[in-house]
Amino acid sequence: MTSKFWLTNLVLFQLAWFCCALLTANASWLTPLIVALHFALSPTKRSDAKLLPFALFGCVIDYILFQLNVISFAAEQFPLWLLCLWVMFVLSINHSLSWLGKCKLWLVAIIGAFGGALSYLGALNFSAIITSLSQLSLFTVYAIIWALLLPALIVFKQRLVESKHN
Repeated sequence: MTSKFWLTNLVLFQLAWFCCALLTANASWLTPLIVALHFALSPTKRSDAKLLPFALFGCVIDYILFQLNVISFAAEQFPLWLLCLWVMFVLSINHSLSWLGKCKLWLVAIIGAFGGALSYLGALNFSAIITSLSQLSLFTVYAIIWALLLPALIVFKQRLVESKHN
């Protein structure tokens, strides 16, 4: 199960993302179920749990951008589904995105810049988030954030999660 769990994690993360993007009104009760399903099925519950503080860190970054009116939401409050999406993302670092740990950090930064920013543009195009910025400006803000955030998460995982297993 361990060797094939990366696929389960990939499907669950994509399910969570599309749930947030397309079903925002129901995502706050659906995404916690997806997180619970991940933990029920995960063969590495302990190391997965060690990554959870980084989900809170990522959510704080989005909350700051929310407070600065860079992004907002139709419900006009910061949604629970965004925290769950962050949880699913950081859990992916242990599974479907574990290959990032083998990449040079400069490449992880480039992947983060484009992948992270494009994810937020996708959310914008699905109306899961709202912004007063142009798409280029929003892309630039998130590209900078994710160029720093993704390598930091990889280093966090390697130093604080993997080193305790050895």
